[in-house]
Amino acid sequence: MTGRGLRLGAALLLASALLTQPLVTTPARAAVYPTAAVAADHPIASQVGADILAAGGNAADAAVAVALALGVLNPFASGIGGGGFALYHDAASGETVALDFRETAPERAHRDMYVVNGQVDRARFLHGGLAVAVPGEVAGLHALHERFGRLPWRDVVTPAVRLARDGFEVGELLPDRLARINPDEHRDLARLYQVDGRWVQAGETLRQPALARTLTAIAAEGPNGFYRGAVAQDLVATVRRTGGVLSMRDLRDYRVQWLEPLEGTVSGHRVVSFPPPSSGGLVLLQALGVLEGYALERLSPIAPYALHLIAETLAHAFADRAIWMSDPSFYSVPSERLLSGQRRQQIRDALNPARTLDPEDYGVIRPPRDDGGTSHLSVVDADGNAVALTTTVNTLFGARVVGMRSGVVLNNEMSDFSPQPGQPNVFGLLSSDANAIEAGKRPLSSMTPVLVFDADGALVGTLGGSGGPRIITATLQVLLHLLRGEVDTETAVALPRVHHQWFPFLVFVNAGFDDETIRGLESYGHEVQHVNWEAAVQAIWRREGGWDAASDPSKRGAPAGY
Repeated sequence: MTGRGLRLGAALLLASALLTQPLVTTPARAAVYPTAAVAADHPIASQVGADILAAGGNAADAAVAVALALGVLNPFASGIGGGGFALYHDAASGETVALDFRETAPERAHRDMYVVNGQVDRARFLHGGLAVAVPGEVAGLHALHERFGRLPWRDVVTPAVRLARDGFEVGELLPDRLARINPDEHRDLARLYQVDGRWVQAGETLRQPALARTLTAIAAEGPNGFYRGAVAQDLVATVRRTGGVLSMRDLRDYRVQWLEPLEGTVSGHRVVSFPPPSSGGLVLLQALGVLEGYALERLSPIAPYALHLIAETLAHAFADRAIWMSDPSFYSVPSERLLSGQRRQQIRDALNPARTLDPEDYGVIRPPRDDGGTSHLSVVDADGNAVALTTTVNTLFGARVVGMRSGVVLNNEMSDFSPQPGQPNVFGLLSSDANAIEAGKRPLSSMTPVLVFDADGALVGTLGGSGGPRIITATLQVLLHLLRGEVDTETAVALPRVHHQWFPFLVFVNAGFDDETIRGLESYGHEVQHVNWEAAVQAIWRREGGWDAASDPSKRGAPAGY
């Protein structure tokens, strides 16, 4: 390994020759709203939120309405069969809180439930009833509304009821996602989303009467309309029919958690994000802290040298994620140590500005050896209240199990646990024994809702994303662009990005980088792999004249406001 002195010399040489690479914009959907704004990954959902705000609702009301609408419009990504995280900033009190409504493992779940003949049966933890964790979204949205909402509960649920009952014009994204599903293998989805023996197409009207009835029950009864009674019985029967272990007691006993957010100071801004069981906040804040030592304001975030620093920093942070992060109710997560100045300096000392390291040289803090499809929405209202909320059913259409009578698409969040410690999960992420399956435990997540404040405590922006572990890296890079202040929000969410999660030991790049940039990245020793996926970020940022809101073009979203 190159010595520290040589590394420092290389850094100075490279810094002096930094490329100020021109920013190439991609069309995105953005607007500046003087008073209030909503950014979601479906234009109808954003408009639902804007209408709620215009009717006198606040950010909590709008967030609940948007999240429920997204579950109807983009059921492959989120819905009441899933769960998520929310950050809420109350402008009147100055309080910012974190709400955890992540799914939990059923009481009959156990460490080796996916191991067959010593090997993980990936089919069992990816699709089918055994992949389903206890949903948390209804409880979470109700808790957010109960604490902060202004309008009656029924009023914020009604827009989703109408979308499901009366239907909506299907856009491009839902047919694209359905085309990836074999209807013969997933008949529950075919029953909901096929018309005359084929998947519903763009421009057609989709109605979901069973889901409308479920949402009507939730509007009338709150969480009891989901976690008890006929809907709960249908969910349990459906999961059991498809090989799962969900019980009525699992649903009845589900509880949300109010948590203290994580925060750090970067470039004169206070950045607030989500604590464990999300890994997103820890990884994001650790990476920001490390990168701030390299004078971020002088770097173009899409120049090869900056991309190298970002990738290397992320590799260290994801290595720490694999070793240390879990549900803190079951495992002591050393958050303070991972975010400490000492840990940031350790990473800088280990990071080689001229070359990559060997894979085993990342994540240098080691624990003692032991024997043994997602959506994000951002809202800012007229009073300055703000929400960053990420919700998910995990992978495309979750477990691909649908309540026969309720119309609820159920999550496959159990695949976010380590199915066998030391083995990669569905996203290729490694995790230790800390993220092993235990009854009642919440699986480690990559969801990364973020709120940003200036030095005076005033709200600057809200953002977050969807896309598995790519959420963290995409949110980080959009935030770097916004903090640097050279581009608008539309450009920030549309620029190309890199992703490094330590294992597999690759730098993934999406479309938009030119050949010179790729060659420059490879010159540092990175093995680069081109991918066609996107992590979609929704962001709102304060500008002169109002709130600059943007929805990532990769999910055909659009903001709304007034």
